Amino acid sequence: MSDLARQLFGDVPAKRLALIVDLDDTVCTSFACPLRAALDVLLRVHRQRVEVHYVTARTEVSREGTDRFIMEHKLPGYRNVHYCPKWQAPRRHKAELHARLAREYQVIASIGDLDEEEGEASRLAGVTFVLVDRDNPGAAWAAVAQLIEAAQGFCVEGVS
Repeated sequence: MSDLARQLFGDVPAKRLALIVDLDDTVCTSFACPLRAALDVLLRVHRQRVEVHYVTARTEVSREGTDRFIMEHKLPGYRNVHYCPKWQAPRRHKAELHARLAREYQVIASIGDLDEEEGEASRLAGVTFVLVDRDNPGAAWAAVAQLIEAAQGFCVEGVS
């Protein structure tokens, strides 16, 4: 920020950190079977520093099961599940949400299993994208963990 802008408007607070996460084949398989690597990373996220946003192709019809899954596994961001409207294509839904979240937050990364949906949405929004290999999701989650750690977005041991 320039000195003139600072004089006119004061210090503008930094944007809050966020992580954009797809659900199916990224956090879970078969709708509700958790991926251990995803849970390991998401459970370490410092909830006061990083907001987790789930951007999914699931529609409102899936809300009950999705909410139950997130609550049962004590995942962060249970209030930030962005369901796809029935009238909108998932690709467009994800692109619009990624763009909005990138404007509102400092997005650490987006993680998902479909380059043509989450990957394209991330690139259009200028967000780092990590592609999940369905045969080895741990590698992608390890990369996301490194990005979160670099942004100081994990809980420090013994402090919540």
